[in-house]
Amino acid sequence: MITAAMLAAGTAGTASANPGLSSEYESCMRRAGTNTVQSGMCAQKEIVSQDGRLNKAYRQVMQQLAPEPSRRDALRTRQRSWLKARDYECNIDGGTFDMNCVVERTADRADALESMIRF
Repeated sequence: MITAAMLAAGTAGTASANPGLSSEYESCMRRAGTNTVQSGMCAQKEIVSQDGRLNKAYRQVMQQLAPEPSRRDALRTRQRSWLKARDYECNIDGGTFDMNCVVERTADRADALESMIRF
């Protein structure tokens, strides 16, 4: 998990049309426009929400896979690989992350995990 202290304001502008992003984030990003400080503040709040979604969905899928240890292990491996890839893709310069990238990648992964939950 990326903490807010590790994150720097990312690329300003509008958020993508990701259905997993909150309407508050979309509105905040529109208001922020090209102001990187404001867009960074929008992203800081949204990453908390998206990280919560991601963790909840991951726990639910892992719980559903409890009777199938090999599938649980495979999901754990994929999740770790995804996390490394997200951090690599969103890393700007070795320690600074594009927060909006982190938000959008995390929302995408939360969507994917939520789609795996059996009801």
